[in-house]
Amino acid sequence: MELHDVLRELVNEHGRGILDDATGFRGVLDDVLAEDQATTGDINLLVDAVRFGVLNPLGEMIDGGADPARAVEEAGLRLARDRGGDDQAASSWAAAVLGYAVGAVPAAVVLRYRSSRPASGQLPPPTVAPSGPPYQSPPPTAWPPAPPAPPQPTVAPTGLPTSGPTSAPNPYTAPASYSPAPGGYAPPAGFATPPAKRRGAGIWVAAAVAGVVVVGGGVAGVIALSGGGDDPGPRRTESSEPKEPAVKVDAASLDERYGTLASKISAGVTDCKAGKPGDGESEVVTCTVSTGTLRLVTYEDDDAFTAARTARFDYRAGTMSADNGATALYEYDPERGGTTDPAVVYWDSQGAKQSALLEGEGTATIDAVVASFTSTSPRVTEPTAPAHPKLIEFIKINMDVAKCTRERTFFTGETEESSCETDDSGIIVSVGRYSTRKQMKADRRYYKKQYDQAGTQGGGGTWRFGDGPTEGGYYAYLDSSGDTATIYWDWNADDCYCYGVARNFEGDLDGLEKWWPSDN
Repeated sequence: MELHDVLRELVNEHGRGILDDATGFRGVLDDVLAEDQATTGDINLLVDAVRFGVLNPLGEMIDGGADPARAVEEAGLRLARDRGGDDQAASSWAAAVLGYAVGAVPAAVVLRYRSSRPASGQLPPPTVAPSGPPYQSPPPTAWPPAPPAPPQPTVAPTGLPTSGPTSAPNPYTAPASYSPAPGGYAPPAGFATPPAKRRGAGIWVAAAVAGVVVVGGGVAGVIALSGGGDDPGPRRTESSEPKEPAVKVDAASLDERYGTLASKISAGVTDCKAGKPGDGESEVVTCTVSTGTLRLVTYEDDDAFTAARTARFDYRAGTMSADNGATALYEYDPERGGTTDPAVVYWDSQGAKQSALLEGEGTATIDAVVASFTSTSPRVTEPTAPAHPKLIEFIKINMDVAKCTRERTFFTGETEESSCETDDSGIIVSVGRYSTRKQMKADRRYYKKQYDQAGTQGGGGTWRFGDGPTEGGYYAYLDSSGDTATIYWDWNADDCYCYGVARNFEGDLDGLEKWWPSDN
């Protein structure tokens, strides 16, 4: 019997109360599970999911109308952060298993994250179900359906074979599950909109590489989106019009043409082709790189350029961005974001009205794509420090901003996040800024609930800035295991929506509160 089925049977027999106490839950698992049903790593994950209260916010999200798969991603991100690790997929698996055990999550969502549970006890990356219709239970039969027969051509009156028209997909169409932020997915009250640390979720399709066009200083050719006749899909109706071949572009010539983006844009590129520009584009070139593809675009005017930049940026988990007006940079790490979307690096130049998009293919990681980006000697650099002035002001309240380093976000809705060093090596701190006050307050509600449920509470309550009204939350507590002391604080001042989370993994709550006095 599968592990998630065992837990569901236990809940049906003994009630949901067995998931209320982490220590008792571990004892139950040790008693009932066979050695081949779960590794120590699996059990630790599930016990931590109980300890950190995954089920309540997960259930609230689903009861509030959230899709179970999305709710599981959010809960998994939160759990990963609370555990101080970065395996969001494994944490989502644990959230899905507990959700299934109480009847809140369909089996198909559990199977999305199902682990082969190797001897090491570490969960491998999940098997991701294809996007599409809502999750449903697997079909009764265990046998896969027979593959469909290949389309049989019909004979048109002219005698030419045809299988009907087939249109190429729009390379900029986002998947149905994506909701752009801000204004996108917002979990219901009781659970933070952000996903958890080492964490992820939010979805945006990095623009697929359409066939494109440019030569020297002007457009000179057309290439079909299908790749110029190499499309392995259904055959298209033959046309009596001669096909215009794709226009090849000398890679070295791109260094001058796109010199405002990078001094060596041609580094590592091969097979560059020009194609037909889209709306608002005057020139487009695509090239192959070792990690995937490079797409270069020149826009017709400022409006088209601004629209393209705006469409590229989003606030899903796993992103890092910088925009100073003249140039902008955007990165997406699917591992941290918890999706199967490609790794992406985008950068642009407002003066030249040009952009570059590196999109990973296959198993290309964000580190590999960033290495391709760096090899071009780009005119734009990755941000290394907190950027928003209000967030910097927030950090300076009790930390040295020079000791904070930017990282890709872990929570949906964050505009930026950084990790900060402290004078106490036992304290780990993360700070970030949300795009809206609502998102920050959802985060506050989550930590307030953890504080209320904690057996050992710190100073708690709220804290003030100067003589003004209460403008932020402050919650300090020790988890039920006694291993992790946590302080959460935030500032919902206009244009800040900032938060900080500090942890001590030796359970020293007093020391943690002395490090950050609540009467600041």
